[in-house]
Amino acid sequence: MDSAAGPRATNFDALRLLAAVAVLVSHSFTLAFGTDEGHEPFLILSRNQATLGGVAVLVFFVISGYLITQSFERSPDPRRFLRARALRIFPGLFVSLLLTVAVLGPAVTALPLARYLSAPETLTYLPANLLLFLPQFDLPGVFATNPVPNAVNGSLWTLQYEFAMYLVVLALGLCNALTRYVVLALWAVVMVLTWRWIGGFAVAFAASFLSGAVLYLWRDRLACDWRLAALSMAMVVLATLTHGFHIAFATFGAYLVIYLATAPAVRLPDLARYGDLSYGVYIYAFVTQQTVAQLLGPAMTWYWDVALSLPLSLALAWLSWHYVERPALALKRARAPAACDLRPKRS
Repeated sequence: MDSAAGPRATNFDALRLLAAVAVLVSHSFTLAFGTDEGHEPFLILSRNQATLGGVAVLVFFVISGYLITQSFERSPDPRRFLRARALRIFPGLFVSLLLTVAVLGPAVTALPLARYLSAPETLTYLPANLLLFLPQFDLPGVFATNPVPNAVNGSLWTLQYEFAMYLVVLALGLCNALTRYVVLALWAVVMVLTWRWIGGFAVAFAASFLSGAVLYLWRDRLACDWRLAALSMAMVVLATLTHGFHIAFATFGAYLVIYLATAPAVRLPDLARYGDLSYGVYIYAFVTQQTVAQLLGPAMTWYWDVALSLPLSLALAWLSWHYVERPALALKRARAPAACDLRPKRS
């Protein structure tokens, strides 16, 4: 399986955007019916193993594991690595959080404006979520009467696990341990934990990320074969309808994702011509959906939520990419620090 290059790189963009949209669609059922996820179609289909949004997040982690491992291998300088990761996550997240707490919150809160602005939760919302590992989901009086009350942006909690896996790659790289056998062994341990469901979703995310890393590091030994992809699809479908979905996805599902992203014969729509919108959709969709839910009130349904929230989320993502994220990423090339490989040298 070859690495992303040339036109195949657009397949990664298309898959990520489709995954972000899938998260939005999945959340529409929860936000319409309340915290009970029992109405979510994929959850019913998979016998309570996973929601469509959960599957989409696993797709993100597989792709991230593949591309982030590739990134460190190509440029093993820790400062550049962390700089690139920070510029990808934090500028867009900062603007999203700022707009939420300073613009949306005052507009929709049920509290008097002075009380909202002086509340401790208002003051801590931006820094807490910007730190990733201390997510804060509520703002005073915001979405308090929605079917899912008080949850302002329920998607942000996964970012802490994404960034944690970046740090794992960095640590392995600095120890000269970002090798195919070490990562394969680490993946095997995490797979056992996933099988026993020790660590829950955090371990499932790690399993998918490491699956992507393994597929990258072993790419010269793995055939990019449509027959293996078809077998992988069949195994994921079988696990969805029976049991063992998370194990199946972190093995067969990961292969299928990377096959779709890298196979020369696969040409997904070039959605990247509009910009890399997947991250923007991910960080804006939930709060947009909650706003729609508040505006619709009793008329709120999952399909109205999708119909109204999807174009709004795409528009916000387009603005975020073109005016925040892309300019921030340009800083990776502007005045980048000199390379400094801190990995221990072998004698």
